[in-house]
Amino acid sequence: MSTINGLVEESGKGKDIKEILTKYLAFYPLFIISLAICLGVGYYYIRITPPLYKATATILVKGNSSEGASSNADLIESALSGKPQINLSNEILQLTSDNLMQRVVAKYGFNISYFIKGRVLTSDIYHSSPFRLVVKSIKDSLTPMQITINELSADGGKITYGSEKDVHSFIFAWNKAFNYSGSTLILVPQAIGFNNNNNIKYIVQWKPVAQAADELLSTFNASPLDAKTNAIQLSIISENIGRCKEVLDAICNEFKMVDMEERNLLSENTVAFIDERLNVISNELKGVEGNLERYQGSQSIIDIKSQSTLSFDNSNSISNSIKELNIQQGIVTMIMAYFNNTANNSGKLVPSSLGLNDPTLASLIAQYNELQLKLDRESVLVGPNNPTILDMNNQLVNLKKSIIESLGSISNSLKLQERQLQEHNTQYRQFLSSLPHNERVMQGIKRKQSITEGLYLYLLQKREESAISSTSTIIAHYKQINKAKGFGPIKPNKSTIYISFVMLGLLIPIGIVYLRDLLNDKVSSQDDVTRRLPIPFLGNISHVSGKVNLLTSYKRRDLLGEEFRMIRTNLAFLYKQIDKKVILVTSTLGNEGKSFISINIASVLAMPGKKVALLEFDFRRPTISKSLNIASKKGITDYLFGGIHNFSELYQASHKEIPSLHIYSSGPVPADPGDVLLSENLNKLFTELKKRYDYVIIDSAPSGLVSDAFLLGEYSDVVLYVIRQRFTSKKQLDFIYDLYYTKKLINVGLILNDVKVGGKYGYYNSNFANKKGYNNATPNGKKVFYWGWRKNTIEN
Repeated sequence: MSTINGLVEESGKGKDIKEILTKYLAFYPLFIISLAICLGVGYYYIRITPPLYKATATILVKGNSSEGASSNADLIESALSGKPQINLSNEILQLTSDNLMQRVVAKYGFNISYFIKGRVLTSDIYHSSPFRLVVKSIKDSLTPMQITINELSADGGKITYGSEKDVHSFIFAWNKAFNYSGSTLILVPQAIGFNNNNNIKYIVQWKPVAQAADELLSTFNASPLDAKTNAIQLSIISENIGRCKEVLDAICNEFKMVDMEERNLLSENTVAFIDERLNVISNELKGVEGNLERYQGSQSIIDIKSQSTLSFDNSNSISNSIKELNIQQGIVTMIMAYFNNTANNSGKLVPSSLGLNDPTLASLIAQYNELQLKLDRESVLVGPNNPTILDMNNQLVNLKKSIIESLGSISNSLKLQERQLQEHNTQYRQFLSSLPHNERVMQGIKRKQSITEGLYLYLLQKREESAISSTSTIIAHYKQINKAKGFGPIKPNKSTIYISFVMLGLLIPIGIVYLRDLLNDKVSSQDDVTRRLPIPFLGNISHVSGKVNLLTSYKRRDLLGEEFRMIRTNLAFLYKQIDKKVILVTSTLGNEGKSFISINIASVLAMPGKKVALLEFDFRRPTISKSLNIASKKGITDYLFGGIHNFSELYQASHKEIPSLHIYSSGPVPADPGDVLLSENLNKLFTELKKRYDYVIIDSAPSGLVSDAFLLGEYSDVVLYVIRQRFTSKKQLDFIYDLYYTKKLINVGLILNDVKVGGKYGYYNSNFANKKGYNNATPNGKKVFYWGWRKNTIEN
């Protein structure tokens, strides 16, 4: 339970499905009318809607989509040869391109359409047209044209064009050019003869290629057939099945032709490109070879590897030679030092040349040593002044000079040789030190030479392949698996349209009824009351057509009588702890049926033999006395004002068929009815009534208008609050809740009055009436049905 705006509303409690269905079924004429109109509109829509057909075709993209260029050579080959790298998204993009569709439209003439005009529908006849339009020249290629042709004969016919307000016409002849808005056109007959049926009208439309292509693209679709194949499914929708199939076949053919043309053009461009590149690369190769030749010449390089080995060996040999020269130079220096030492000038032999290879020096040293030995031998025999001795000394001196001069010459010669060897060795060392640089430069030149030469040879090979490919039969990369197949008509779908309009025919009255309920602020059903008020609900009182007396329930065995008896049972069950029951009957406003409820509740309470007093406390508008024809000049107001002192004088009448039901009329209408209830005699009145009667029923004034009910509520044990269907506002339930919540009235029970049995008013209560033995029979045996179509005439 949750409280909203002072009302209590049950959560999670749905409406009874039977109640909802019955409510809507009560408006079955509205449903029938709505269904009839909607079905008629659906039928008319089908009649005026041109049928649409669908055609499909499948095209296979050859190749392996998983292949890719595994090397730079493969990439170059793919770029030069046009070998397809499959990407279905790219293929679909080309298939749905404007350029391809415009090419198809222009080549196959799909921008010209032929129609036959009927009374309701204009149909696309395409190749079924008895003539064909040939466009020789167009004045304005961006503006579409439309002409109407009728009155066909063997010679020609009549052309009509222009708007409805400005119609022009002229006669044309077959196969003869005529002028239309600056354009030259020819109509060529396709049929052998004509029936001279003047009623048939043909419409010919010419559209710019771009416009016609856009219209075809709007209904054209291309998508992968599935994820496992390289197939693409094509489909198109049109008003003519023949046009559909021809357009698809044309798209497939042109798609293959465009691919072949592009590949042919690519092959030709490839040959031209290769020739151009061959010239460039040939010049580059010549330049690289010239650079290599010039560099080898400038560096004196023939074979860098053998030259490096030879230079290294020569350098080592020269180094050894220099070492030998240095040794000989040392020997020369040693010998010269020997001669320059004065201690060695007399009687000593000169050391040998010690490896000096000069024969002159060796000869001189040998002569010197030989002469010295001879001098030593002669000096022993003769004196020092002997001429022979002196001559030998002179010879020794001369030989010594010659040896010294020879040593000087040898020394100079050794130095010269050493200098020359050092120069050669320096050259070899420089050559060897430049080897890494030379080798790096040579490798760079040779690498560029190798790359250029390889590219040159590769381009020569590809040039031959491209030349052969351009002159050989080209195998298409695409294959149409099957010819286009047509289906349909796919639109309009009659079953879908009829179902939709049936649904619409049902939804319209449902919406009307729902909107009616949504805008209705009156209480429509028991559910409206019980969802908002946490007050015991005692029962419903059905609506009765025709004039009905207030006191009616005591003798009825129909639904109405049983409803009052059910309320009596509910009262006994809910308030059994109360010994003497004073029952106050009130409502929020007048005309809600409280007087009707009061007198009938009193009658059913009195039927078991209980003594019941019915008090007419609605002083402002007394209804009970008038309805029961009780004409009395005295009443309750007289007793309260003191006009009557004896309680027995107050009693007015009892019902002739219910003697235990006593009715106390209101009496004269006082000037201020509210003050009457403040009389001290009011307490005496109820004290006496409780002593004499089992039940006291108070018919009070409406509690929403005056305070009488609150004053009388102090004396009542139970309050019956009457709510009238289709009369009491839902907002007035807030007022009732406030009375209950603030306890201005206690032990309140609710009664819903004037309930119309049937779905029109959102309430259904026929179950009770349909039970065996509890039908709607009146005392005279006739059945009465209370349907919601009849106007309520009961005086409540």
